[in-house]
Amino acid sequence: MAKFDKKIIGRNVKLLRESLGLSQVDFSHLVDVSPGTITNLEYGRAPNSLNTLEKFLIFFGIEMEELLYREISIPADFRESIINKHKTNKELINLLHRRPTIVYAIKFKLLKSDFLDKPKEIGEVKAYFEEFGWSFLGTSISNALKRMPDLIEIRKHPTKLNTNEYFRKR
Repeated sequence: MAKFDKKIIGRNVKLLRESLGLSQVDFSHLVDVSPGTITNLEYGRAPNSLNTLEKFLIFFGIEMEELLYREISIPADFRESIINKHKTNKELINLLHRRPTIVYAIKFKLLKSDFLDKPKEIGEVKAYFEEFGWSFLGTSISNALKRMPDLIEIRKHPTKLNTNEYFRKR
């Protein structure tokens, strides 16, 4: 039997969760496992019990082989397809109609658009999210963008002191 790579499984579970805009705590309630199990699994530290993995597979509607791929492919309509799959699950529907996590907002809305093709200030990014009805603090947006150096480039504003510009890395 092939040995499972816990880190690959963990990264894929995290990507799937983030692509829905759910926090670890909210996701743990939906799949009926502890938040600690989600955290440990996403970091590749927890033993991957088949029972726990089966809960994820059923929830996401995927096969075990998909979870084991090095790069899981998330369809553009993934969030909408999960909403449709679980449309009778009121808890899920309520969670997905609230403001998503900032990681989701950045990775699956901001970076999927052409908004950051040209440098923007935090106030502009904040206003972009507000168009979706999502209110985030400017400092929270800035901190999240700084944690994505492989996706976002940050440089000092050419004319404004203590102001940064953010744009997508090419």
